[in-house]
Amino acid sequence: MSELNIMIPNREAVGDFVALTSKLPYEMDLVQGSKIVDAKSVLGIIYMGLGKVLNLKVRTENLADARVSLKDYIVE
Repeated sequence: MSELNIMIPNREAVGDFVALTSKLPYEMDLVQGSKIVDAKSVLGIIYMGLGKVLNLKVRTENLADARVSLKDYIVE
């Protein structure tokens, strides 16, 4: 499992983020404290809150595709 820190800044970005994650072939979860939601779920993302740094847990060791696809949302 690999991790990235991401931020989804506003409601307009939620649909784009979900579309990008849905194209990737592996499971992903967004984590904030004890909250865990599917990263491919619009409602889950809204539940987590917008404009916050979230931890994206990706069930793969190779993050190359995810880094390219999600580059606009990754926070270093």
